[in-house]
Amino acid sequence: MTFNRLSQPMLELIASRPDGITTAEVVEQLGRGSNLVTTTAVRLKRKRLIEVPSTGLYRVTPAGRDWLANGRVIASGQGRRRHERTYGLRQRAWWLMREIRKFTVADLLTTLADGSERDPADNLRRWLVQLERVGVVQRMRRRVPGTAMTSNGHILWWLKRDLGRAAPVWRQRHGVVFDPNTGNILRPEAAEVSDA
Repeated sequence: MTFNRLSQPMLELIASRPDGITTAEVVEQLGRGSNLVTTTAVRLKRKRLIEVPSTGLYRVTPAGRDWLANGRVIASGQGRRRHERTYGLRQRAWWLMREIRKFTVADLLTTLADGSERDPADNLRRWLVQLERVGVVQRMRRRVPGTAMTSNGHILWWLKRDLGRAAPVWRQRHGVVFDPNTGNILRPEAAEVSDA
């Protein structure tokens, strides 16, 4: 797992707030951009050093407290090659989709959205529908229960084809999905629903 220079100070800041700290507060305290803060939070969450109890709120976990109490330090790079910086909600969502494989839009938003995006749920839904059309993702028959009594539940998506590090791009003007990893335009497939 590759970390950046923000990881250690961000973990320490989150640990200093037992009730949690928001993305906006981290941005203000550390003077870093919200995209970098959000991406760092995803990495710290994957390492189980922090939790995200609600959108844009971070709280240290017992493992995170132990990490700091034992004097451990998150080093930049951690022995792996550097990755390109991740920009935009869809690119950050793609990174997370590749890690967890099965997800709902709510799962993605809980981890990635910081409140600065304009209608992030609709943004991701429209993108996923286009990825489904070309066979990159597939919706499952099973739904994840929603919180509202009248909810039909959340669509559970499955990453059917991992195209590589860069997120596929929906080019709305041309009506195509472009794969920046290969430079190819992805062609539509017959839609199917999985039981998996």
